[in-house]
Amino acid sequence: MPDQRYAPHPEVLVTDLNDELVLLHSATSQMYSLNTVARSVWQGLPATPAELLARILEQYEVEPEQAGHDLDALLADLQRLDMVQPA
Repeated sequence: MPDQRYAPHPEVLVTDLNDELVLLHSATSQMYSLNTVARSVWQGLPATPAELLARILEQYEVEPEQAGHDLDALLADLQRLDMVQPA
């Protein structure tokens, strides 16, 4: 995992719907819904992927390899939608 730190994009609005967190990019109108684990990742920002992975492994009983793969996919989606930016 790269050492790049990620932070929420300043134009992303966050709505907590109890069982999910919904992100809305005010400039692009893109929406993204986060489940419980992804919510934890979001709340851990700004951070590097390694820091976020450590957070996941501390909070959830998951295999490190699978968690790392899922985290990479989540960060790629958030970058693609411009929800996160380099910190």
